[in-house]
Amino acid sequence: MPAYLFQIELPAMTQEMANLIPEHRDLIDKLFIEARMLSYSVSSTRDQIWCVVDADDEKEAMEIVSGFPLRKFFVDVSCHQLLLHNNNPSPLPEISLN
Repeated sequence: MPAYLFQIELPAMTQEMANLIPEHRDLIDKLFIEARMLSYSVSSTRDQIWCVVDADDEKEAMEIVSGFPLRKFFVDVSCHQLLLHNNNPSPLPEISLN
């Protein structure tokens, strides 16, 4: 499946946005478990989100991002299909022979 990089601009944080963060985080965690979300980052100023989504096509990737609880606050969204997306693999736990 192709991967899509999203850059999402957010306005200044409001209480209404803050109230949605737990629901938003739960969805992001679910997408990671389903291997639909490959990476997710938020700027220290909380005004930008970058995420990489695994989807069959751009329409499906946009549908995933449109389902984010914070969606109604997005100021701008850009989507770019990636040719390549590498991650540092997670180390496997050491095997105990006991």
